[in-house]
Amino acid sequence: MQKEVSTSGVRIGTANTLALIVGSLLGLLASVGLLETELAHIRNPDAALGCDLNSLISCGSSLMSPQAHLLGVPNSALGIGAFGALLAVGVFALLGTRFSVLSVRLLGLGGVGGLGFVAFFLHASATNFFALCPYCMVVWSGAIIVAAVLIPTALLTFEAPRDTAATCLRYSWAVMVSLHLVVFLVVLLTMSEQIGGLF
Repeated sequence: MQKEVSTSGVRIGTANTLALIVGSLLGLLASVGLLETELAHIRNPDAALGCDLNSLISCGSSLMSPQAHLLGVPNSALGIGAFGALLAVGVFALLGTRFSVLSVRLLGLGGVGGLGFVAFFLHASATNFFALCPYCMVVWSGAIIVAAVLIPTALLTFEAPRDTAATCLRYSWAVMVSLHLVVFLVVLLTMSEQIGGLF
């Protein structure tokens, strides 16, 4: 039986805490890579982008777009801050730090917001950019992993959805796999032309 890690009295388990750390680390590293790519592009706009792999996997069409700068700064910079904070939360949780109920609920809202960003940029990739940014896909994966832990953990602090939330947290790996499959199916259905062009 896995060791349990407590967050404001909520038992989320060592495995889920490690998943939170891994998801945060994935998002953080991808955000750093994307920001470095944008800064390099600004310094030398004519240089080939290392993330432009083919007609489907490419960041050139999205890198300097308004969607990539929603608050006037690169989304990757916001990602560095958000995933860096989540990584710290995961490490402190693993060390046994107890968080207030309000903090846990706010983290859950952050998880919902993360899924919202994934949906927004997945839609933009399919309808505006017609390409998938490799760094962004890693960020999406990190956001999905984090959300699959944070959202049910936050719901455990409420009475009504507690049983459902506990089940989702117990089988968070299945939630993660399911959400990744949803993204895969959306890409397959909305970008079939671009995928067909690779063959």
